[in-house]
Amino acid sequence: MTDVFTTLSPEWYTGRSGFLIAAAVVAIAAVTGVYVANHLNPDDKDAERFKKLAKLPSPPGAVPILGHLLVVGSSPHLKFSEWGKTLGPIFAVKMGSSRTWVVHNSPHVVRDIMERRGATFSDRVQTHILGAVSNNGDMYILADNGPYLRTWRKHTNNTINKTRLDKDYNYVFKSETNNMLLDLLERGNAGPEGIDPFHDIYLYVINVLTLIVFGKNYKKDDPDYQHILQLTIDVMVVTRNILEEFFPFLSPLYRGAVGRAKELQLEIQQLFGKFVNEVRQDKKEGNERKCACNEFLKAQETDEEGHLYEAAIINTCCTFIMAGVDTSAVVLMNSIIMMARHPEIQDRAFAEIKANIGLDRLPSDMDEASLPYTCAFITELLRFRPPTWLGIPHSNPKDEEYNGYHIPANSAHVINMHGMHFDPDTYPDPYAFKPERYLDVDNSRQHFAFGAGRRACPGAFLAEKSIFTTVARLLWAFRIEPPLDAQGNPIEVALPNISMPTPTAARVNVRFVPRHDNVERVCRA
Repeated sequence: MTDVFTTLSPEWYTGRSGFLIAAAVVAIAAVTGVYVANHLNPDDKDAERFKKLAKLPSPPGAVPILGHLLVVGSSPHLKFSEWGKTLGPIFAVKMGSSRTWVVHNSPHVVRDIMERRGATFSDRVQTHILGAVSNNGDMYILADNGPYLRTWRKHTNNTINKTRLDKDYNYVFKSETNNMLLDLLERGNAGPEGIDPFHDIYLYVINVLTLIVFGKNYKKDDPDYQHILQLTIDVMVVTRNILEEFFPFLSPLYRGAVGRAKELQLEIQQLFGKFVNEVRQDKKEGNERKCACNEFLKAQETDEEGHLYEAAIINTCCTFIMAGVDTSAVVLMNSIIMMARHPEIQDRAFAEIKANIGLDRLPSDMDEASLPYTCAFITELLRFRPPTWLGIPHSNPKDEEYNGYHIPANSAHVINMHGMHFDPDTYPDPYAFKPERYLDVDNSRQHFAFGAGRRACPGAFLAEKSIFTTVARLLWAFRIEPPLDAQGNPIEVALPNISMPTPTAARVNVRFVPRHDNVERVCRA
């Protein structure tokens, strides 16, 4: 192409006044400056903007290297609640040498950041231990926000949602609760010392999940059941080793824990890989199981994104079972404890069930609308003793701004459920267990037991259905009473420990006293 300047006469650009040349130079400089400011140094521009923002409030007591670890102690949720009274609904603490923890002490903040701005606050805090046990994010609940997470959320939401659970898996809840009730009926009132229902609850929860995910269930003495239970416990133990997160420069010292995490991932691939192959083999032989794993294998055949590879399917199936066991079992054990501690509450709930359902059939989740007090009991239970006090932290990969505050990149965001669930302005007399506080209000979002935003528990509908069905049927069948001492006096059942940030299922003895003579007949029908 001909240079445009050569088509103009010399007189045009030399014979005129210097004004045109000066104007052109100024215009070019201005355009260039704007371009450079907007395009060539965006990071510098953002850095300057973030420098001008206020820092999040932070409590006193931080020291070099350790940050606030010494003052936080072993019950961070309790300390966070205490600090929230003076620092407000959002503040920052330094946990160890590197990372800022942003504490969300208010439902409003949680919804602002994790729900309305989920696109930028949905990464996960990554450590060598979590990477090893999850096969570098194949357990998608531990993966960063991105295409892989979106693919698996789509497939799991399509496969295990409320509509599909009601349509395809109602038989699971019916059969497994019946089996559990019959076991408790047989031995639950055998003596004054009562029984520990730990394995009854875990067998029920694992069977519900394995039927939905793999189309199979177990007896207590089945080696596969024992393996799933032990592997679940082992994974939860290794993932609670968070010292590496606080002091990443000491990660070489945690090679033993990382090695153990790798061993557990190999064990997961062997055990759950066996289950996946059983489903695949049945599919090849024309005996397709109605289960989530079979849906994933079908989707794998047309997968164009490359996210439904074998290890991904194995780890997703494993995640649903392990995460479900860890949460549902804790909640159900806590429900039994609260029933034993509050006979007046369980008597009121039973009266409601008897009046609205009767004694000739078992209640189901289809009865929720007619059992408001039972629903209130469960909501109060999830407020009073959620399965975790802090949840799985979110993270933001880049610097962000919130209400004039600078939120540093790679911060860990924790929902302090204790601070919100025990706020006396929201819940008068918060340390009292009062289901009636929900009878005249919408209790659909009165807790964050299943997380929030894009990283909310993908199995929340399943957990809610399982918890309601089990609690309602326990109330229908039994009066749960404390054990008796040698003199026949009740022994108080201890409250679940509030000081542990990640509770485990409590081990207690209680007595399961049948409410009426119909329990066995109805459960066997």
